[in-house]
Amino acid sequence: MINNSKKTYFPLMFSLFASQLGSAIYVLGLNWLIVRATGNTKLLGLIEGLGGLAFFLGDFLVGVLVDQCNRKKVLIWTDIVSTLICFVGGFYVNNQQPQIWLLIIITFILNLMIALNYPAAKAITPEIVKKNQLQKFNAISNTFFNMANVGAPLIGGALLAIKGIDFSEFLIINALSYIVALCMNLLIPYKKRQAAKDNKKESVFASTLIGFKYVKNHPNLLMYMLAMGIFNFCYAGFLLAAPYIANHFFEGEATNYSVFLTVSAIGGLLGGLWLTFQKSEIQTQRIYCEQLFYGVVLIGCGMFLSLSTWLLIALVFGIFQARFFGSITTFIQDETDVAFLGRIFGLTFLFFDGVQPLGDFVFGFFVSSWKQWTYVILGVLLVIFFSCLLFLNKEKGNMVK
Repeated sequence: MINNSKKTYFPLMFSLFASQLGSAIYVLGLNWLIVRATGNTKLLGLIEGLGGLAFFLGDFLVGVLVDQCNRKKVLIWTDIVSTLICFVGGFYVNNQQPQIWLLIIITFILNLMIALNYPAAKAITPEIVKKNQLQKFNAISNTFFNMANVGAPLIGGALLAIKGIDFSEFLIINALSYIVALCMNLLIPYKKRQAAKDNKKESVFASTLIGFKYVKNHPNLLMYMLAMGIFNFCYAGFLLAAPYIANHFFEGEATNYSVFLTVSAIGGLLGGLWLTFQKSEIQTQRIYCEQLFYGVVLIGCGMFLSLSTWLLIALVFGIFQARFFGSITTFIQDETDVAFLGRIFGLTFLFFDGVQPLGDFVFGFFVSSWKQWTYVILGVLLVIFFSCLLFLNKEKGNMVK
C-alpha cells in the first residue's frame, strides 16, 4: 500500500545518498592509488573486471530475493554485509603493498551487495511513491545520488592532498557511510505484500526464465535493457580513462582527478534538476538523442584534448547520465507490474552489469595505448549504438501507427 506522505520518501533517498558517498570515495581511492602505484590501468582493469563479475551473479539472485522476500530486509542486510567487509578489509589491507586478492574480494562483495541493493530500492519505490510522482521522485533521488558524487571527490581529493590518506582509511569511511544508509533503510515505512497461498517459491533459474518471458511480451523493456548495456560498456572506459589521463596528461596530481570527478558530479546535479523541473513527460527518443549528442562531444574533445575540453567531457557526461538513469528507471517502472519488478530489474541489470567486466578488461588493457583517443573511441561507439536504437525506436513507432 502506497503511503501518501512525502516524509516517507526521504529515508530511501538519503539511504542511496549515504551508500553512494562511501562507495564513490572507495572507488576514488582504489582507482587513484592503483594507477599512481603502477602507472597504468591494467591492474585496475583486472581488479574491477573480476569484481564486476559480482554484478553478474547478483543480477541472477536479485529477482528471487526482491520478488519473494521482504524488499526492505534486502536493503538492510546488504548494508550490514557491506559495512562488515569494509571494516574487515580496512584492518587487513596492506597500504604499502595492497594484496591484490584482498582488493578483488572486497570489490567483489561490495559490488554483489550493490547489485542486490539498487534493484531492491528501485523495486520498492512504486510501493511507496504514487505513480504520478514516480518521474519526479526518480529525478530527485538521482539528484541526491549525484550530490554524493559531488561530495566524494571533494572529500577524497582533500584527504589525498592534505593528509595523504591510505587505502584502509578509505575503507573505514565507506563502512561508516553504509551504517548511515542502514539507519535510513530502517526508517522506510514498508510492509511486504502478502503473496497468494498458491504461489510457489521459485528457483533462481525459474525466476530468470519468467522474467525473460515477461520481457518477450514487452519489447520496450528489451530496448531499455540494450540501452543500459551499451551505456555501461562505455561507462567502464570512461571511469578507467579518467585517472590515467589525470596522471599522465595533467601533472599527475590527485587534485586534478578530484576536480574532474567533481565537475562530472556537478553535471549530474544539473541533469537531475533539469529532469526534476521538466514539466513534460520525458520520451525515449529524447534520451537516446542526448546520448548521441554526448558521443559527438567525446569525439570532438578527445581529438583536441586540453584541461578545458577534459572538464567539458566530465560536465556533459554528468548532465546526460543523470537524465539517462532517472528516465530509464521510470520507463521500466511504468512498463512493469509491481509483482515482477524484482525479476525485471534483475534482468535489466544483467544487461547493464554483464558488459561491465568486458568493458573493464578491454579498456583496462588498451587505455594505456589509446591514451586520449580512448574518448574518441567511446564517442564513436555511443554514436553508432544509439543511432541504431533511435532507428529501432522509430520503426517500432511506425509499426504501432
